[in-house]
Amino acid sequence: MRKILFLAAALAAGAAHADFIPRVVSGQNVATVGVNGGSLSYSENWGSGALGALIVDAQYTPRRIETGLNTAAANAINGHGATFVKGVVTGTPTLTLRPDASGVVFATMSGLSYRVTSTFSGTKWGVINYSCTNTTNYSNITVTAQYGTADGVIPPTKVGINGNLSTSTDCDSNLSWILPVLGDLLINKAEGKVDAGIANAVQNGLASVTQKFFFQRDQNWLVGLNRLIPADKVVYYPGGSFPLGQYIANNLPYLIANSQITLKLGGGANLNPVLGTNEPTFDPSGDAITLTLTSPGVSFTANLREQVNVYWQWQCSIANPSRQCQDPR
Repeated sequence: MRKILFLAAALAAGAAHADFIPRVVSGQNVATVGVNGGSLSYSENWGSGALGALIVDAQYTPRRIETGLNTAAANAINGHGATFVKGVVTGTPTLTLRPDASGVVFATMSGLSYRVTSTFSGTKWGVINYSCTNTTNYSNITVTAQYGTADGVIPPTKVGINGNLSTSTDCDSNLSWILPVLGDLLINKAEGKVDAGIANAVQNGLASVTQKFFFQRDQNWLVGLNRLIPADKVVYYPGGSFPLGQYIANNLPYLIANSQITLKLGGGANLNPVLGTNEPTFDPSGDAITLTLTSPGVSFTANLREQVNVYWQWQCSIANPSRQCQDPR
């Protein structure tokens, strides 16, 4: 009887399980800018246009950093007899730019964490074989960098990195060498002292933001800030108006050299599958870029958001595509 009840419960659980994949029906990339107490919103169709390209750049930044960190970590771990499995960067980076009278800009990036998994196997006393998995977490990462206002190039020797490192292993061997090895790569590294692989990873990640947003021009000779706030955008406020787009176009070098800028990169619309039993009841819209700029000449804010309408495509199990069960809706 107990066996029959167990089987019935298992079948019921299998029938109840369902995963849902969001499929975009329609959507917009919506930009909103504010200055002097007034605001202006404008949009493009989702997945296209200059605003869509900026969203892709924002979403790609953590992946560029992840790729470089994985390369450096894999080289270190594999070189000590273990096997690198994977590394994942999570979080939403916030970049702060602060100009200096000497003609350079100091950059600080925060908001990211990095998780590394590796394996190690061997034999104890010539008899017992073991295999261990180690997980190392690098949290509260803070990156500092320095670059010139003329070209936005960040020299690798001007990159520093810091954070909190912890490690755990799922077997009785604690892999005590992991912490000093990765710690030597990642912990308390001032500018000029960072491992070349780590410096390159961070440099490329920062450059993917600063170059495309403030320095790298497209075929129309526009940088990302111009594309976010085009020259024709005028913000109206009580008692007047401000031609913000034209002001940026005419004064971009001045703004870069004299402004404190905070740039938060969100993921935009979260179009990852949702695992569970019931159809989700939300549209996964989200912020991609939030910017605040303060200079002696003007201060303004800008936000770029993906707003999407989706239908939820049911799948019994994304992890196990061959699994059979009923649509729970």
